[in-house]
Amino acid sequence: MQKLRVYTYGVGKNRLDQASRNLHLPVEMTDDLRQANAVLTLKNYYRRRPQPISDAERRGIPVYVLRANTTSQMEGCLADIFGLEMADPDPLAMAVSETEDAIRRVLSGQKSADLSPQNSYIRRQQHEMARQANLISHSYGKEPRRHVRIFST
Repeated sequence: MQKLRVYTYGVGKNRLDQASRNLHLPVEMTDDLRQANAVLTLKNYYRRRPQPISDAERRGIPVYVLRANTTSQMEGCLADIFGLEMADPDPLAMAVSETEDAIRRVLSGQKSADLSPQNSYIRRQQHEMARQANLISHSYGKEPRRHVRIFST
């Protein structure tokens, strides 16, 4: 599988990195449009046609537009680019995987980790996982954007 070099515009690089790791895909982010095989941006940026987007289209570099800056949107886009068949994602399984990764990062020294917004049932599971790892967790935000943040003790 050939490495995909992506120029991001307005897209969370940490989330794109997470999405590529979740799918085990060879994705490299570049800050140089000339080195990119693809451009990834958000709908609100694409509408404004900023210089990098216009340059990419002029050069014939494919521009992929996401509706939202979420890991699941990026996973879907990457799956399309690489031609992967994706089953309907299990929200709980995805949240558990994301929580496990966040716990590993916090235990490795990261100060805190924010998880993607989830419903109350899934947040409760995430809090329990954090407790089992002897970490602190709190929920922030208002529904439907309420999310868990995990801290070291």
